[in-house]
Amino acid sequence: MKALYPLLALLLLVTPALADATLDQAKADFGQLCAPCHGRDGKGDGTQAARLAKKPADLTVVTQKYGEFPAQKVFETIAGLDMPDGHGTRDMPIWGDVFVTEQVGKSTTIEQALKASDEASRRISALVHYVGSIQVSQ
Repeated sequence: MKALYPLLALLLLVTPALADATLDQAKADFGQLCAPCHGRDGKGDGTQAARLAKKPADLTVVTQKYGEFPAQKVFETIAGLDMPDGHGTRDMPIWGDVFVTEQVGKSTTIEQALKASDEASRRISALVHYVGSIQVSQ
């Protein structure tokens, strides 16, 4: 997955108009994949939150926590790149793997795997943009 960093840098430089075009898909992904734990508004109060050992993060205050919106860190968290090797599990699903698996299905060609990786990065970048859009003012 670290090979995706150059692609991530390119995707994060996408023009705002193009990013806005993917915001609807990101909002749908958020509603389906993130909201059960983080809540529809991203405040960490989703329907499944009480069942988790660790309370989900309030995604509306990420900028407040870091002083500026940490797009790279948010991307790494969603993609599962921030999990230290050999240090157990993490509470949040590794959506990068899920998105790649959805795209690849049963195919095994390198071209299809690369295309799936690109699509997963695009979806994650769109989610990063969406999380950035729900930040509250200080």
